[in-house]
Amino acid sequence: MKTNAMRILDSGKVKYEVLEYDLDKDLFSGEAVSDLLGLDYSQCYKTLALKHDHDVYICVISVKDELDLKKCAKALNVKNVEMVHVKDLLKLVGYERGSVTPVGVKKNKGIYFDDEVMNHETIEISGGAYGIGLKVNRDELLKYLKAQVKELVKDEL
Repeated sequence: MKTNAMRILDSGKVKYEVLEYDLDKDLFSGEAVSDLLGLDYSQCYKTLALKHDHDVYICVISVKDELDLKKCAKALNVKNVEMVHVKDLLKLVGYERGSVTPVGVKKNKGIYFDDEVMNHETIEISGGAYGIGLKVNRDELLKYLKAQVKELVKDEL
């Protein structure tokens, strides 16, 4: 099955490897997906949608990390941000929880990856459908998405 995200990457000539997993939606987490795919947590990325007023921003961080909303607001050059509620994801970004990907999001004022992404030549992101991940070259993806790299996560204690 080709997802919309795959078709978009194909049209941009961005190579990817499809990684499929089978996981009950009640057990879904980035860590669980990483475990099933046999990948390090720091190499698997989750895509989060943030709001400031009516603007939506896409932030992509490793599954092991937690978003720091104050750092995000600073990186996005806005006063404050809040997470988009799960019930609003489909309407605002075009994907449901567990399938949100930075590729092909409906509305966004920018796509931002946490700076840890620079430690990995290839990363795993959602394929835009539940049960599908995509392993992609970091540089190709960042360039295609015109994404910025900023410090977005809470410091480890």
